[in-house]
Amino acid sequence: MGHKLNRKIVHIITRLDRGGSADLVLKLAAAQRERGREVAVISGRTVEPMADFHEYQRQTGIKIEFLDCLQREIHPWLDLQALWQLFLLLRQRRPDIVHLHTAKAGFIGRLAARAAGIKGVVYTTHGHIFHGYFNRFKTTIFIRMEQLAAACGGLITTLSEVEKQDFVCRRIAPATQIIPVPNGLDLVPFIAAQRGAVRREIGLDEETPVIAWVGRFEPVKGPEIFLEVCRQLQRQYDNRLKAVMAGDGALNEKIRQERELSGLHDFLLLPGFRQDIVSFFTDIDLLVVTSINEGFGMVILEAMAAGKPVVAHDVGGIAELVVDGETGFLVPVGDVDAICGRLNLLLNDRKLYAAMSQAARRRAVTYSLTAMTDRFDAIYQQVQLVNL
Repeated sequence: MGHKLNRKIVHIITRLDRGGSADLVLKLAAAQRERGREVAVISGRTVEPMADFHEYQRQTGIKIEFLDCLQREIHPWLDLQALWQLFLLLRQRRPDIVHLHTAKAGFIGRLAARAAGIKGVVYTTHGHIFHGYFNRFKTTIFIRMEQLAAACGGLITTLSEVEKQDFVCRRIAPATQIIPVPNGLDLVPFIAAQRGAVRREIGLDEETPVIAWVGRFEPVKGPEIFLEVCRQLQRQYDNRLKAVMAGDGALNEKIRQERELSGLHDFLLLPGFRQDIVSFFTDIDLLVVTSINEGFGMVILEAMAAGKPVVAHDVGGIAELVVDGETGFLVPVGDVDAICGRLNLLLNDRKLYAAMSQAARRRAVTYSLTAMTDRFDAIYQQVQLVNL
């Protein structure tokens, strides 16, 4: 019955730039296509593509369309154009399910779906923007927009229970309208991964322990906090330890300059954005997450799938993924001494490291892509049955 109810699915996302939300949408759409659904993806303006879209279409049969007027920043004229174009698209195609991703597409898409008479609407937040992204005025605007869009109906999925409670507390929507659905990961590549390729490429030997930071070089991800961790650890370990920051973003040049000024050139490697994420996580030993706000943290799940303990800030939905003292450690935001202390424990106690490594792998298995796709199948059915 569920399959008959939601055969035609349209995913709409603000942008398919590099990041966890874009990766997840493409993988979810591909998994749904494999289950026999008719799936389309519509994205707003994309500057730094997540993937080779022509290759993705060739492999999956899913067409990706772009609306340049749909963009992340508030721009009344372009936003009205995006609303009109999405309304026309949805009225013409009449999908069974419109699945919206990230805040801007979630707002405009819900207005367009309501105007087009589409009842089967699901909005996935991919982590909210109420902390660490914008000033108070802009944040207040986004909260009002979320409240208005939620009143259009449909279901909202958050990445964690913590995020759901934040939405409820801010009176964005009632608890009955919000369902936590954690991200899922294709675990198969991690099982077969062989160690060594990335280390050879970036000039590291097999024996030296490597701590890593992975993400966008943006203030909300706290890259400068990790730089301070590196300064402290270099003084302790010198050449007996290496650090890697993989990624790029607005703070790219600033991070490179600070690395040079701090004398971290040999200690800290900056290999840029990595597509080979499975090989990368296979070759590191520990992941550090310094985000000031994080809905879920896909890199955490990827590291755990590779059997790597994680030391992370205790923010957002991270505590639902990292079990403190079991799969890694949680520390207060910005507490560099605490981060270094936990890293020292893991670097110097092989028995503890091995136990946490095994626990991380076991926990990652519960967050499979199949389980997530099943959850969305059930949610699609629920939102359509409500409107029958």
